[in-house]
Amino acid sequence: MTAADPAGTDPPEERMNKLLKAKYDAGLLKPFNYVKGYARLNQYMEKNMQQISRQKILRQLDKFRPKFRERMQSLTDIELILVEMWFERSLMEYDRVFASMAIPACCWRRTGEIFRGNNEMAKLIDVPVEGLRDGKLAIHEIIVEDQLVSYWEKFGAIAFDNTQKAMLTSCTLKSPNPNSTGDGITCCFSFTIRRDNHNIPSLIVGNFLPIDK
Repeated sequence: MTAADPAGTDPPEERMNKLLKAKYDAGLLKPFNYVKGYARLNQYMEKNMQQISRQKILRQLDKFRPKFRERMQSLTDIELILVEMWFERSLMEYDRVFASMAIPACCWRRTGEIFRGNNEMAKLIDVPVEGLRDGKLAIHEIIVEDQLVSYWEKFGAIAFDNTQKAMLTSCTLKSPNPNSTGDGITCCFSFTIRRDNHNIPSLIVGNFLPIDK
């Protein structure tokens, strides 16, 4: 991708646009498969959660998934590619934002896959920072069960309410690292929903402030 700006002299916005075009030309930029994302969530719940918690989350998904599906099906292939370009551009913005933040933070897709996180977040849940990129981990793997149910209920309540985009609550984090020996981490937790140009919730940004016990 260095061919997009071999000398590194272009302004940041131009470099970003060239990088996205290079990814598109190379066939690396395509619409995200949200069906697989929901299947991954369901598979995790089947293996790791109690039936009653799973049913509560599935009820929330059943409320808003049809709305997502209806809106996505109304978009052309080109529009879907442009949505993914918006998502990639947003990730690049958060790379810069997270680098200057001292508060643990990460961002994820509406299906829960984490695509960016800062060093503070990685340290908090005891994973390498590379593990917080490109969907290697998902939000359902780092929030304890009852709090995960609460998150999906809150997300469902504001996902299509254009007058709201942020929620302040609390949660308990857990480490997905099987070798981690720490207890759950109680945090003040805020998340902000960012909507794309078609007003579809596409990127969720979370900040986690640990509470001293």
